[in-house]
Amino acid sequence: MRVLDAPFHAEGAIATAGGCLASVYLAAWALRRTVGETAARAAIDYAAPVGEKQEVVRRVIATALTGLSASARPAERGDRRVTELPA
Repeated sequence: MRVLDAPFHAEGAIATAGGCLASVYLAAWALRRTVGETAARAAIDYAAPVGEKQEVVRRVIATALTGLSASARPAERGDRRVTELPA
């Protein structure tokens, strides 16, 4: 087993996260995967502390994107973001 020094990691339809923001990273990943990045940003913004919304949204979305394996990086299709899964 390999342990990653990262707050979030996803490969295909499986994701894991650790630390105090684990649930936020997983929620952002799941929302982004199912309903798109705009909806994920809106949900994180709604729950973020007042005065820190922009920074929290930026950090959470960036972490959820950074933790994707190369084969699961998002690809643009029209106005919706989807995840390309390996065959």
